[in-house]
Amino acid sequence: MRARRNTDSVSPILEQILHGGSSVSMNLISITRDIPEDKRLFKTQGLNSCILFKYPNFDDRDEAADPIAEDEDLESAERPVETGIYVPHNAKAPEAGGVAIYLRGRNSAALIEEQFGTTVTATPADSATVSDMKLLSMIDEVPSLDAFLLKTCFEAEKVTVDPRHFLISNEEDHQLRRLIRQRIEPIVRKALAGSQSGAQNIDRFLDAIWNPNLEEAGLFVSAFGIERAEADSIFSAWKGTTFYEYQLRRIAPRARTILTWLKSRECIPIDIRMHKPYETQLLMHIEKVGKLLEATLLDIRTILSDYETAFSAFMNGQPEPFRDYLRGIRTRYWLLGYCVSALTSVAHLDGRAMKNNPGRKLYFEAMQKLLRQFDVALDRRREQKGAF
Repeated sequence: MRARRNTDSVSPILEQILHGGSSVSMNLISITRDIPEDKRLFKTQGLNSCILFKYPNFDDRDEAADPIAEDEDLESAERPVETGIYVPHNAKAPEAGGVAIYLRGRNSAALIEEQFGTTVTATPADSATVSDMKLLSMIDEVPSLDAFLLKTCFEAEKVTVDPRHFLISNEEDHQLRRLIRQRIEPIVRKALAGSQSGAQNIDRFLDAIWNPNLEEAGLFVSAFGIERAEADSIFSAWKGTTFYEYQLRRIAPRARTILTWLKSRECIPIDIRMHKPYETQLLMHIEKVGKLLEATLLDIRTILSDYETAFSAFMNGQPEPFRDYLRGIRTRYWLLGYCVSALTSVAHLDGRAMKNNPGRKLYFEAMQKLLRQFDVALDRRREQKGAF
């Protein structure tokens, strides 16, 4: 594929991969630059010169149906956020084009082997070493590429990764763990209130949040009539949901500001008179993006409202709503992960476009570009492309 010289000609999807923010892309080229080869995430060095990215792939029926289905209907192949590997032709100029490989795509293992060599799919001779394909599979089990979620995912699987890969400080990591514990503790205490042995070992039950292999994790979900084998996925989704709830507090005000701006005359380009033939088309695009943003915020409010309703009922002695919520939490987790990541990406893109522009006034071409970027970030069914 011919390399593009003008960054303005970069496709909106590639722009999303390059500039959509850390929730949707993990630029291993820059992250691993100062990490010795033997400490990098992947043993296959070619993978460390790529950009991992997340993209939504919701079923068409999701638009008309209830977006929150039962977990029984969520097969692994239907997780609505997928993982891709962007391999730039030139690692020093990733915007110049490259190829993309999708982990759940047909013949993905063969494509990865062809691109990077047999070492990716080979089983390590050292039983303590995790294969690169296993690492990719683990990353694909998380709805976004947020450092905190990836770090806890690797820890749960007892996989050691150099902390320089995670763009999160120890202070922020500890704060997030404390917030998640505080959010979950009242439920654990209430669930174990009738059990003397459980009340005495409350700390072990809370430790099970981070180590679902502990017996207490299984005992906790069993108290809700849920199979113990489901403890791992439920606790992972519960932690993730709480993390996204925390992340939303920081990003929601910015998202509402952007939505208010899109609904006002302030977003009309400065030079709209020079582009009169395209004004109607632009206004329709603004309206479309505004509706996508509103729909994303509405889904988030629905999920968190359902959680609060189930939580309140449980604390008032009615465990059934919370039991049902836990049974469907994995589906909600994936949808919430997509929604919060989309808002984070929109805010990140908006910040780039409005840098040194407090008046939020754009020219026509800049507004068109920003709308295209927003559209891709909020798109729930993104087209797969093998080359950019």
